Amino acid sequence: MSAHSGTTHAGTPHWLLLVLVVTGLGILGLSTVGVRRAWVVGRVGIAGVFFGGLLAMFGGIGLVEIQVVAPAGPDRGLYRWYPLASLLIGSLTLVGSFVVGRLRWSDRPRYAMLGGLLGAWIIYPVVFTNNGVTNPIGYLLVPSVLLVTGYIVWRDAKPLLSRLRMSRLASSVGVLSGFLFVLFFAFSAGTLSTNPDAGIGMPETRTITTVMLADPLVSWPAVEFYFPSVPLSGFVSIGTVLLFGFIGSLVGLNAAFVADQWERASDADSSRALVGSLAASGATACCCCAPAMYGVVSAVLGAAASPIYWAFMDPTSPVGGTFFAVSVLLLTTSLVRSADDIVCEP
Repeated sequence: MSAHSGTTHAGTPHWLLLVLVVTGLGILGLSTVGVRRAWVVGRVGIAGVFFGGLLAMFGGIGLVEIQVVAPAGPDRGLYRWYPLASLLIGSLTLVGSFVVGRLRWSDRPRYAMLGGLLGAWIIYPVVFTNNGVTNPIGYLLVPSVLLVTGYIVWRDAKPLLSRLRMSRLASSVGVLSGFLFVLFFAFSAGTLSTNPDAGIGMPETRTITTVMLADPLVSWPAVEFYFPSVPLSGFVSIGTVLLFGFIGSLVGLNAAFVADQWERASDADSSRALVGSLAASGATACCCCAPAMYGVVSAVLGAAASPIYWAFMDPTSPVGGTFFAVSVLLLTTSLVRSADDIVCEP
């Protein structure tokens, strides 16, 4: 995550960016209510959600670009509790996943495996030296989470995937939503910036170089770029491509399911056609809004938001890992339950 100082972005004051975010979320919410209450047809609701989402996204990116630099390191009082909190949350996730998986889904051990891997993801940075940035276990853990999640979606959400492939509208919404989320997430995470830091030692000409960057979990080869004339700066690593593509795919599939349900609401009983779409849209909204939380809060509270900044930045903090684990669980669970609902349809 990159951070900048200031109260404007490209001459736009932060209060106006906040208005864009609030207005966009308002349009998104009204569109959702409109479809659920049959005030508008599904396609109009989808258009409203996209328009509101774009407004909120542009406002959110602007706020992220002017977020205030944390003036000092993490508060020592909170910092000392980060490793313990990570161990506690990760252990509960790991053990709880195997217990719940055994009791409720004994015929689907893959659920317990995914929960255990996500618990290990939260614990990983605090149990290895130097946060485990070069440990071979980390290079196994990252693809394992992606592969197990992909296997669950492929195995247990087949009816949903088949339906989405047959709907041109749903497929288009899914692809576009996934792309926009990746773009938004890239700015929120600081891998892209149109407001690069300027100062002593910064190059004055276009610069492209290769570096090693520790995100996610371990160190990955990356290409770092800086184009002062655009302006644009950022980096692309193997790890970020895997992570962004993974989360973006889950978000896109959930968005496609919502679009499919809303489209069907125009031609069928709306109460039946909208079953499951609320959970899917809720999971998608949660994962889209959380990455920009610090940017929004810092625009409102300024330097007082520093604890939130360090809660996301410090690798020993449980916040980043927990956010990732919850996002994966919400989005994957939504897809599996939606597929179950399709199977149960008359």
